Amino acid sequence: MHVRGQLYLAGIIGASISYIFNVLAFTGEFDVIRWSVFIALFLVVFVGFEKLIAWADSPKSD
Repeated sequence: MHVRGQLYLAGIIGASISYIFNVLAFTGEFDVIRWSVFIALFLVVFVGFEKLIAWADSPKSD
């Protein structure tokens, strides 16, 4: 697995564990549909930030 894949996997696992523990602590119930929506939005934001950082770090060709 490439470094980017490992980064995505680690991010998804960390976000999932955080979400599950917080939802169980504050509501006492877990909903798979809400969790899957959270993961989908998390991936969109994760990819967006990755593209933003790549854009900001790209060398300018002047």
